[in-house]
Amino acid sequence: LDKYNTASNISLLRQHLGYGHVYDTAKLTQKVLLDTQYLAAMNPTAGSFVVNPRLQRLFATFAVGFPSAEALTTIFSTFMLTHVRELVPHMLEVAKKIVQAALQLHKRVASTFRKTASKSHYEFNIRH
Repeated sequence: LDKYNTASNISLLRQHLGYGHVYDTAKLTQKVLLDTQYLAAMNPTAGSFVVNPRLQRLFATFAVGFPSAEALTTIFSTFMLTHVRELVPHMLEVAKKIVQAALQLHKRVASTFRKTASKSHYEFNIRH
């Protein structure tokens, strides 16, 4: 934070999103940034929970919860069965069991190794 209690990186981002350019403070000129897109995500269980309203108003905000067990089964079964069907069609039943086993293992590991302030590196999700 600077002496005005502003984070300069957030201010630059807000300025670019709001006006389409930023100022070069050394040369005192505008710099136009073209063909840029921003996507932001927040973890509801870690970090700061306050977003500057002047920045947030420039984004469409969506809240998406973690998928249910049934939805996860559908998602990962679709991926697995598509690949298995093309490569080894006689393994479809085994592929379904592999998906179930992977989801059960994830659930067990995530509940055993709970993330805490002292163990913030315990971040388990399906993609890792």
